[in-house]
Amino acid sequence: MKETPPIKVGFLVSYDWQLLRHALPLVYKGADVIYLAIDRQRLTWAGNPFDFDEPAFMQMVQVIDVDNKIHIYEDDFYVPTLTPMECEVRERNLLAKAMGEGGWHVQLDADEYFLDFNGFCEFLRKQSVLQKEVNYCVVLLNLFKKLPEGYLYIISGRLDTIQVATNKPHYQYGRKNDYFNKIAPFFILHDTWARTDAEVWQKITNWGHKNDFDATAYFNFWKSLSKENYQTIRDFHPIEPALWHRLEFMEATTVEELTKKFAATPFPLSPWQIALKNNRNIARIKHLWRKIWKL
Repeated sequence: MKETPPIKVGFLVSYDWQLLRHALPLVYKGADVIYLAIDRQRLTWAGNPFDFDEPAFMQMVQVIDVDNKIHIYEDDFYVPTLTPMECEVRERNLLAKAMGEGGWHVQLDADEYFLDFNGFCEFLRKQSVLQKEVNYCVVLLNLFKKLPEGYLYIISGRLDTIQVATNKPHYQYGRKNDYFNKIAPFFILHDTWARTDAEVWQKITNWGHKNDFDATAYFNFWKSLSKENYQTIRDFHPIEPALWHRLEFMEATTVEELTKKFAATPFPLSPWQIALKNNRNIARIKHLWRKIWKL
């Protein structure tokens, strides 16, 4: 009987470790093994110490880890001579090495809630792990702000996808590399900005992109958003403005309520459109066409 390649899930864990209480249960059943990567000195990629409640963290893990799938991987992920993004890439590659060769490697952050991960695992198991190096990408649904009445979330100017799974882990910028990217018809609810003022400020002054934009100005913009003015906002991504085109509002009181509502979201591409985007030959033709027109 042919052995099914394992699905290995790795999380980068830092100051927002508490969000794992939402993220881990969503992937736990489908994953064969789970690694949680935490800086040994409890430092961010910017070299700043973060609060970490060791007993609370271990208790959370023990409650979730009923099948003993979870491994804690500690290392020195902050290097003073590297930029925050370089530290991130280094950590991702070290985590991949710790998880070992073979199978499908899925890397996630603590603030990423994978909708229908069991379905994604079924999808991966139908793909050949022996194929040429490939990334499988899913669509991000980005939360932007928690309001008293619900959540503001982002409507992207184009399909906002993120590489999450690969058969040959190798990271060059975040989770990006020069492999061919294929789209899988699944979503991640990204709890990236729907936090307290202190948590958002901590995030944007410590993440891999901290040197790529004016953190103070963007933080003040984020604080100014309300249910009364969000509809006026256009093109506001901190690095690529047009990527985040506008905001929408969804009434919900908890993350669990949100995940249930977003789970019913129809995928924005038809199976035919996905097949076209996932065809390597068509991608080569498009790439060649763009090069010709740039000459």
